[in-house]
Amino acid sequence: MYICIKIDEQTISIIVMRKSIFLIAAVMMLMACGGKKAQSESVNADSVSITSERQQYRFEHQFIKAENEEYDSIVVKGYKDGKVAFECRHQLIDYVSAENAADMEWINDTVDINFDGIPDLQVYLGVYTRGQVAELYAGYVWTPQQKFEEVEEWKDLFNPEVHPEDKTVTANYRSDANERTYDTYKWTDDNKLKLINTRKGPFFGDDPEEQEMVAVRAFVEKFYKEWSEEDILDYGYVKQHITPNLLKYLADAYDYDCEGECLATWKFFYEGGGDASGLKSRQITVLDGSHVLVENNYDNYEYDILLKVIKDGDTFKIDSLEQERSEYIN
Repeated sequence: MYICIKIDEQTISIIVMRKSIFLIAAVMMLMACGGKKAQSESVNADSVSITSERQQYRFEHQFIKAENEEYDSIVVKGYKDGKVAFECRHQLIDYVSAENAADMEWINDTVDINFDGIPDLQVYLGVYTRGQVAELYAGYVWTPQQKFEEVEEWKDLFNPEVHPEDKTVTANYRSDANERTYDTYKWTDDNKLKLINTRKGPFFGDDPEEQEMVAVRAFVEKFYKEWSEEDILDYGYVKQHITPNLLKYLADAYDYDCEGECLATWKFFYEGGGDASGLKSRQITVLDGSHVLVENNYDNYEYDILLKVIKDGDTFKIDSLEQERSEYIN
């Protein structure tokens, strides 16, 4: 059987033998490595420049008093080379006395809210107390244009939290007397927040679904970590952690000649094969108590899959997987 890859108007035929499915992407990477290195160096140089520019900022804040002598607004100024290079003003959620204001952290200029490795800016606006208790903030991201840009949606997030481990932002708020709503967001390429999941939980006490989601995430992380330490074609390891339903699917999806039992294990990494050893990063996002989005980023392609995980006694098993996105990176 032959697989043809066309590069620069030349067609290269590669004979695919057993256990070599995952080398296709590696061959492509080697063919193009000269150009990619120069491009990577350029991107890194730009990144260093952008980060260096951001690190020159120093921030101060002051308050504006209302008629009752309490503060009702906050003004934040960012200084660079001794001059004001950034300024914003925001109305506070409620009036704040000078005594209480002294005990609060109003500016956080070290948090990276969009996970690009560069510190952003978060300004505390106070506590919303109408029907619930929730903290609100204004958020600004540092852009490639070397300036701060406000994320308008940030002021609408109750109790925002950033999670670098899976690059998500969460918010939670009281939906009724006994219930709390939990929203999960991902960043888009244009620094917008996209809602990817909403769920309900109890208002008081521990959230059992949240605990279940933590356990599911730990299971999937361990699954990939231990498997990557073994042979990628170790079908025995995979069979321990999948249901008969998924086992049948992987066996039926294997279209190549091989000796003994074969499973389409590459579907966990890339629909059409590829070099699974070239992994650069993997993001694991638990969408609810049974669905997990796995985003694989390799040297020359990105591949996202959605796993369905079900309870199996004291542990879990993967019941199905679906390709969500597949894209070559030129």
